[in-house]
Amino acid sequence: MDFFQFANYAKLFVPFNMDPDGIVANRLWICLLVGGLCFLVVYVFEAVGLYTIARREGYARKWMAFVPFFNLYYIGACGRRNKVYAMDARAFAGICVGVELLLVAGYILYYVSAFAVWPYIHWEHTTVGETIFSSPDGFDALPQSYEWMGWIFGHLNDYVLYWIELIFIILKLLLLMSFFKTYSANHYLLFSFVGALLPLTGILIYSVRNNTGMNYADYIRRMREREYRMYQQQYGGSPYGGANGGYGGSPYGGGGQGPDPFGEYGSSGSPSSASGGADPVGGSPDETAGTSGRGKDDSPFDDFN
Repeated sequence: MDFFQFANYAKLFVPFNMDPDGIVANRLWICLLVGGLCFLVVYVFEAVGLYTIARREGYARKWMAFVPFFNLYYIGACGRRNKVYAMDARAFAGICVGVELLLVAGYILYYVSAFAVWPYIHWEHTTVGETIFSSPDGFDALPQSYEWMGWIFGHLNDYVLYWIELIFIILKLLLLMSFFKTYSANHYLLFSFVGALLPLTGILIYSVRNNTGMNYADYIRRMREREYRMYQQQYGGSPYGGANGGYGGSPYGGGGQGPDPFGEYGSSGSPSSASGGADPVGGSPDETAGTSGRGKDDSPFDDFN
């Protein structure tokens, strides 16, 4: 699929203009040549990246990383730690491979038909400065045996392949999200969108080849636990409540209780209450923390282990 994406980008820079003899030369081969060279470079990066990940993780069938279409499936195999919604990433990758096969078959038909019907194309010419640009506008005396290829050249790319490619981009985006959640959790959205919209997936995979795979839920738990411990170190208490800071004590993380504002009405009868000592109802701050079964340095995210 990336091969034809590069070829389509090349068509933007290859002029299909009329020569001095009034003939519009077929330069589609230039687009395919440029697309093939760019695809080969990116493909090598992708194959090496997937093979490196598979060898480090101990995955079987590492040869799939070097075979077209199979390498797309292997992206799902390497990202198996994270599902695509409720579906296993490998099964979802199989669906992506099926759509990619359909799309590639359609592009092959399009280019074969384009080369066959090129001599019969009627061109519409537009003059910009001293340059004459040409665009297809129907056919001149197209043989009856070529009519089906004429329809493919005129309609398949704009009305059929467009929608299949859109579906493939969405599926590939979801598959790449699963993969990059595994090997680049902090940048998975950026890498996934770039890889789905542009033919640069191989370079992105190569850039994360040395990262250790992980489950995204574990990554989120570790980040929250890290933030919790940083809060403890900075403010001396838990941001989630408790007598040592956060919302259960001083909003600025202070460790002690302030004076009782209702002490003059007799609600805190002992002098220790009035001076900010132990709470006669809830106990001391340390006793309150102890009743929950969790010490000061314990993480509230240990339940996720």
